Amino acid sequence: MIGIYGGSFDPVHLGHLQTATLIKNELNIDRLFMLPCFEPVHKNSLNYTSKQRLQMLDLAIEEFNSLEIDTREILRGGSSFMIDTLLDLKESFKNESICLIIGMDSFINFKTWKNWDEFSKLIHLAVLPRNGNQPVSKTLTTFETVENINKLESNSSGYLYFSNSQMIDISSSAIRGKIAANQNLDNLLPISIINFLKKI
Repeated sequence: MIGIYGGSFDPVHLGHLQTATLIKNELNIDRLFMLPCFEPVHKNSLNYTSKQRLQMLDLAIEEFNSLEIDTREILRGGSSFMIDTLLDLKESFKNESICLIIGMDSFINFKTWKNWDEFSKLIHLAVLPRNGNQPVSKTLTTFETVENINKLESNSSGYLYFSNSQMIDISSSAIRGKIAANQNLDNLLPISIINFLKKI
């Protein structure tokens, strides 16, 4: 099974990397790809360029070497709609089931995504826990909610799974605030990325 962990990664931090590693192990995912968007649809503009964000991801996976990077949204350019990416991924991984990993905040807003009702035909959906707002309903009409991860492996798409992984509460916006204020970033970012940020 292929895992897709999308985001702006502006910058990528230990919350992303540790959570991605935990969910990869929890779901027994064979390959997990960090998928940086080119231009986020649901967020404000980015602080770092595509090149800088990719450079930071390259540094990150030197340490977190069970993770990989998928650059297709960066290479495609324009607004990054996940449905377009998933259709492309299905072509690349014809014989693999794909699990899209999103945070609870994205799940709450999932029905605002382009063609959200088509996703269940293409992938499984795994939702990471978050502090704060919780959805009124942990269901989606187009997905079947499951607790048994073996179902994800044995079927190609259509299941919704809520992760039991420990939540790592680090936000990119808080990190950008610390960078702007020249504050300590230890335990928030890999040392290699902290050193990279000091040079740009």
